[in-house]
Amino acid sequence: MSSRDASPVTPASVLRPAPDVVARAIAGENLLVPVRSGLAAIDSLFTCNAAGAFLFSRLDGRATASALARDLAAAFDVAESVALDDTLIFLSDLRASGLVTEVSGS
Repeated sequence: MSSRDASPVTPASVLRPAPDVVARAIAGENLLVPVRSGLAAIDSLFTCNAAGAFLFSRLDGRATASALARDLAAAFDVAESVALDDTLIFLSDLRASGLVTEVSGS
């Protein structure tokens, strides 16, 4: 499955960071940086809030989007339905940007 696949991220989707992406917190900003050939692709920087950084840090290739949303709801004291909606949107954005890939069979 392509990292830029147009199919939606679902609650059952399992994702992991693309191998060439690093997460950095710089001057209070959470950045996801694609690094190719040892150089950061500055035009491809992706910024995220604390909730996004929380989710990205938990992308292990095993947890479903639904499980990640439950963790987000507990950590940020929001309703699980809101956390799930936000998680699916965030993960879809990451996948569309090529920053995550879906684990086969999920």
